[in-house]
Amino acid sequence: MEEKQGRWTASKKAEVVLRLLRGESVDAVSRECEVTVEALHRWRENFIAAGIAGLKGKTLEQVRIAALEKKIGQQAMELELHEKKDQFLRTRGGGSSR
Repeated sequence: MEEKQGRWTASKKAEVVLRLLRGESVDAVSRECEVTVEALHRWRENFIAAGIAGLKGKTLEQVRIAALEKKIGQQAMELELHEKKDQFLRTRGGGSSR
């Protein structure tokens, strides 16, 4: 019964979970959306644990790792830009920016 209307997207699951978090009855939402109560409880737990990423099947740890990898990538780009700037200034005789 969980997927009566087809595959549920993360954003649709989030809409349903938010209804539950606002206090709507789990039984009523289950009947209306044709989703099992167990599935709704799982969606709510996943959402609370990891936000929308949790509804896409990602764990909180995976979300944190992805955020850290993004930050590392940004810092690597900044470092490369600073190095190129320093190299340019040295070739022009302008000294170092540090």
